Amino acid sequence: MPNPAKSLIFCVHSHQPVGNFGWVFLEAYEKSYKPFFETLDKHPSIPVCCHFSGSLLDWLEKNKPEFLDLLRKMSKRGQLEFIGGGYYEPIYGAIPKRDLTGQIGMMREKLKALFGKYPQGAWLTERVWDPDLVEPLKKALVEYTILDDLHLEKAGIKGSVTGYYQAKEGGRTLNVFASMKTLRYLMPFRKAEETLDFIRSYKGGPGDALVFADDCEKFGMWPGTYHWVYEEKWLDKLFSLLEKDKSIEVCTFSNFRKRFKSKGFVKIPHASYSEMMEWSGGHFYNFFKKYPESRYMRDRMWSVSDRLHMAGHKNGSASLVKKAKEALFRAQCNCTYWHGVFGGLYLHHLRSAVFENLIQAEDAIEKNGSDAHAKSAFIRKLVLDSGERWQIRQKKISAFFNPGYGAALEELDYFPKAVNLMCNLQRHKEAYHEVVLKKASAGVGSGQPASADKPASIHDMLGSKEENLEKYLHYDPVRRLSFMDHFFEEELSLDEFSRSVYAESGDFVGTAFKVSEKKAADFPSLSFERKGRLNGKKVSGTLLVVKNVIPRGDSAIRVQYLLKNLSSAALEFVFGVEFNFSIGENHAMKGISQQKVKEWIFNDAWRGIALKLTAGEETSLLACPVETVSESESGLERTYQELAVLSQRRVHIKPKETKEHILELGVSS
Repeated sequence: MPNPAKSLIFCVHSHQPVGNFGWVFLEAYEKSYKPFFETLDKHPSIPVCCHFSGSLLDWLEKNKPEFLDLLRKMSKRGQLEFIGGGYYEPIYGAIPKRDLTGQIGMMREKLKALFGKYPQGAWLTERVWDPDLVEPLKKALVEYTILDDLHLEKAGIKGSVTGYYQAKEGGRTLNVFASMKTLRYLMPFRKAEETLDFIRSYKGGPGDALVFADDCEKFGMWPGTYHWVYEEKWLDKLFSLLEKDKSIEVCTFSNFRKRFKSKGFVKIPHASYSEMMEWSGGHFYNFFKKYPESRYMRDRMWSVSDRLHMAGHKNGSASLVKKAKEALFRAQCNCTYWHGVFGGLYLHHLRSAVFENLIQAEDAIEKNGSDAHAKSAFIRKLVLDSGERWQIRQKKISAFFNPGYGAALEELDYFPKAVNLMCNLQRHKEAYHEVVLKKASAGVGSGQPASADKPASIHDMLGSKEENLEKYLHYDPVRRLSFMDHFFEEELSLDEFSRSVYAESGDFVGTAFKVSEKKAADFPSLSFERKGRLNGKKVSGTLLVVKNVIPRGDSAIRVQYLLKNLSSAALEFVFGVEFNFSIGENHAMKGISQQKVKEWIFNDAWRGIALKLTAGEETSLLACPVETVSESESGLERTYQELAVLSQRRVHIKPKETKEHILELGVSS
């Protein structure tokens, strides 16, 4: 057999995020994973590298063990090389290094148990590379990883990036391959012959391996691809052409590393694949700056990790520590923390899964050698990267207040269901909203369609799943938290509240409050206060707002508002307190406007939870759904995020007078 002139490494990555719906796992399996590897099985001479995330492996073990049997058979004959990585697909640089080591080790053991071999390489989640990753990856026994050609271009490599290089940190080196963007856009969106023509046209030898490493879901799960890849037999044709072409050798990463040397050392800056760099504005961690919800989830995750790390050094239950660690690792799944062509951060069920696992991890930590959970209520101060939070933990709920942002309630956990009832999202302006507006003005309602002979790449498709989406492009001036204190000159209408179009007279929303703790044996409390200004067309003056937060029983909190007029003239205004509940409240989906309300119960149809809001005096009440317009793999869509609620009351305060207003929020199953 003559020496092949070209080498090709074919690698597929299969992943479903923690918290995704079971039917999505099943659809991806039926449309992508199963047909891909069944087709590959018919071509035993074609070796492929593959990576499966831990969340997907867990599902396959439980639901499709016969598929794992197929993979074992193919592995034993040397056709598959399994690639490791972080078990639950974390962004490597976004989690503590100790957790990265733990997740990679967890995946190593899983692959050894399932397929009999430890992996040599690690899949780099979303290709997010940081220069300080060499040392932790090598400590975790990783020999190589796969970047994108953009990484190597940023490192100064000219021309097409092939083969592999060495990244160095301290005295350690890590082999790095690079997936070629050209191949990513050819496969499977162009004819199979065009892929081979491109490989043949490359001027280089076997030591210049061309690497394709991308999502397995693009072979069947992406719009239009199942028909093209399997029914029209694109994949079968590609493998058949590769079998016949003796000028191209298909090999694995490990086999290639044994036969060829690296192309030298490179210093690689922070980067990801080109599309991710565009979505993030040039740096992945910009997502934590743009989306405070993402930053808060990250901060809470790090806080739980720190607590778990401390708990691991104390005497207690090893099983509880293990349970907490696995829940923490699940909460580190990357998909929820960012947003690109897929829903990501905009998908409520994925955000909810992060908090569900953080709640489970914290519950295990609390029970591990601690008697704090036995108290009726206790208060804990959390020092997070984004500022301090104050936690009131009771038997059934845990409330997190943010003194730096209006002393608002940022998170409300209900332990019996392991759910954060304020897993909310602000309506942010996105670049693709301009596309919606342009298409609306031009009367266009769909993206680039697939042609008769090939599907369109998902990166070129920006259609709409429904008409008139431009009507839902509303943006919120402040975050979607609860116990948010508004001051208006007149009561808001339901439409004004729904669209977030109103004039704020006060400077209390989103600003810093002073905080003090009032200690008591069983029911300690918090007190927040701020002296601010009212500046409207009809009202002007100085006001002191005091918010006394008092735990009530196992699962309710009472907030006593004291509004003191520090001005020399009387003040008259509408005092509004906003709440945002991440619940499925069917009754309120078309909007509610009700006068003279002292008590209202919101029913969560998703989980069978009731939220009871009680006012000390009659108020008017507005409630409406908050929906966003975001990208998904099949086009732009409208997504329900949370239920917004506004309690309003007209207040008249004489100079130096103080008015009291009480609101209580309770949770029950």
